[in-house]
Amino acid sequence: MVNSTSQVEKAIKRRRHMPNTLVKIDNAEYAIFTKESVVDCNSVIKKTIEEIVSLLKSKQLACKTEMPIGIVEKLREAVIASPVVENNIKEMLNA
Repeated sequence: MVNSTSQVEKAIKRRRHMPNTLVKIDNAEYAIFTKESVVDCNSVIKKTIEEIVSLLKSKQLACKTEMPIGIVEKLREAVIASPVVENNIKEMLNA
């Protein structure tokens, strides 16, 4: 899992040396986002299926509409490009 932030400029400044690991998403691309947002693909959160189910049941995580495949592909490529994401995660995404 990865998280998004609407503090776009702050995220860009923080990762200015790794711009290919950031994915900008706006409302036109994904209607759930009410503001332009950015995903920092250097910060991957590992969760098991059981953990995700538990978070959903406790309402700490909510299902949203399916993200367009184009955005998912950009996220995948950005995670793979990250110099800080563990290789085993990258290998899963390359499979």
